[in-house]
Amino acid sequence: MNSATDVTELADACVAYVKRSLQLELDYSQDTLPLLDHYLHQAANQARTNRTPEAVLAPLIPTAGAYFGQLVVHQFPGCRFHAPGDDYGHYRVEFSPFFLHFNPLGIAHEVLLGEDAPGWHAHFAVLDEAKPVVEQSLSTSLALREQDYYSFSVRYETLEQVVAVLSALEEQRPGPPRTFSADVYEGAVGNRTGNEG
Repeated sequence: MNSATDVTELADACVAYVKRSLQLELDYSQDTLPLLDHYLHQAANQARTNRTPEAVLAPLIPTAGAYFGQLVVHQFPGCRFHAPGDDYGHYRVEFSPFFLHFNPLGIAHEVLLGEDAPGWHAHFAVLDEAKPVVEQSLSTSLALREQDYYSFSVRYETLEQVVAVLSALEEQRPGPPRTFSADVYEGAVGNRTGNEG
């Protein structure tokens, strides 16, 4: 089975889980992210209440992460999914108009647990040259409570801001437009984290 099929099947499983639990259908639009947040928070709360082992929640990470990644790929032109089979820690969404990547399964891990997930590469990784501008933009425009960051809805809003900043930086850059291919990411990131912001 190829990686595109794997991602589609995982995302479809997320849609099925949410429909079974909430009787609502996810449609890969930004408006569905609060539903997905609610579903994951509900699952996490039930697991804590029932003292369910974390292994019971584990299947939700790849499915919810694949759904979020597919949503991003559908909503933002010029991005793609890198999905190395069952190596979930090294999945990533990559953008070709500028250098930006993140692991949507890592974001799912953080949303589910409500805390950072070291080694899952959930944060938005950019080039060193862009990092100060991105950090400055986020610090002045997004006033968040810490727990708000652990939601797909807020991560998506943050991603929109990062994309806007990187797009503007690329437009201001002299010379022909750059394109960051899958080979560029493999060479720069491979199975390492890159520079995360």
